[in-house]
Amino acid sequence: MSTPIGAGTGTDGHAMSEMASAYLDALRAAGANMVIAAHVVALYFHAVDPYSLGNLGVAIFFLLSGFLIMQSMLNWLNKPEPRFPGFFADRVARIMTPYVPALILITLANVLLIQSNHSQGGANTGLLTFIGNLLLLQDHAAFQGLEVAGIDLSWRIRSYNSAEPFWTVAIEMWIYVSMGLFVFCVLKRERIDRWLGAALVAVALPVLIWNAAAGGGKSLTLIWLLGAIAGYLFHVWRANGYPGIRFVGTVLLGFGLIALIGRAGKVGFHPYDFQTATLMAMVMFGVLALLMCVRNLPGVLRGSVNFLASYSYSLYLAHNTVLIVVLENVRVESTWLHVAIAVAAAHGCSYVLYMAFERHYRIVGRWLRPKFERSLAPRGTLQPSSAAADLVTGGPAAVTRQER
Repeated sequence: MSTPIGAGTGTDGHAMSEMASAYLDALRAAGANMVIAAHVVALYFHAVDPYSLGNLGVAIFFLLSGFLIMQSMLNWLNKPEPRFPGFFADRVARIMTPYVPALILITLANVLLIQSNHSQGGANTGLLTFIGNLLLLQDHAAFQGLEVAGIDLSWRIRSYNSAEPFWTVAIEMWIYVSMGLFVFCVLKRERIDRWLGAALVAVALPVLIWNAAAGGGKSLTLIWLLGAIAGYLFHVWRANGYPGIRFVGTVLLGFGLIALIGRAGKVGFHPYDFQTATLMAMVMFGVLALLMCVRNLPGVLRGSVNFLASYSYSLYLAHNTVLIVVLENVRVESTWLHVAIAVAAAHGCSYVLYMAFERHYRIVGRWLRPKFERSLAPRGTLQPSSAAADLVTGGPAAVTRQER
């Protein structure tokens, strides 16, 4: 769910190596497949994920997301105002370009092909749930806070039945909004329309706060912030030419790995535990620092990793529904053959979703930016002409790599 790469290149001339970029891509692809493995175990073998692979995949996504989005925000600070509308438009495009068609297709699959109920309580099918998922309000902090207060609403919006992974997408989106508002509008004093700004704060800030201490992942906001801190430190480090990179990478990797093994042996491996996630971050970014020193990368390896990572977000969105459709509609004697068919179908359908929608997110972002700039502009300010908006956003022909 998190990431294209390219966040490592900057204007200071110290570009991220191809090996380091491939490593981030590999983490993204691995995270999506860990989540698939967890759902296969649950659906086809009726067992609890024994190695916390699903939670590990989500934790990796949030660490990568924080790392890359922090660098994206720092890059946006070098652009002329307005900056928050452009940043926000890019995030919406990156999240929603495959998400909306995936939601529509998943809804149709649940109506036509899926008979089982995957509800955690509350509303998980029907028009209200569809609209709630479309607006990324599934399992919103307000619902969870009411549950803690003893008020569990029967119409509480959940992820749309088989679309169980959607709960993390909503959290990630509202973290983006919260952090964008903080960086651009609080720290940099950029002005936006007060009423729309207040509405965004009212929806996004509770998600940021709640998921720092509770929510499905218990501390996903803090895990995202760990990645963001690493992203900021790498940004500053890059500007200085990465001094002592081998030593720092070795220390981070060695200390983090030894401590992580020790903690897992003592209390078990729980990726959502903040201390465990901190040690995971040390290992992940320690390896990244060491790979920054490796320049040569075989073309076959680069192409393979890039391919697997390219559709990882679409895979994250669609895989659970495809697994359930195959489980309920394809009859095979061998469980392992059933699993192989389901996993292959999940990858195939997700790649089609990527080709049809996800890969076009930059085009959607360029289309959205001037519209967001007009909508979020403070009342009474002069609106830029379409030509001026093109200059600010890079023009209709500009294509820039964006991080997620």
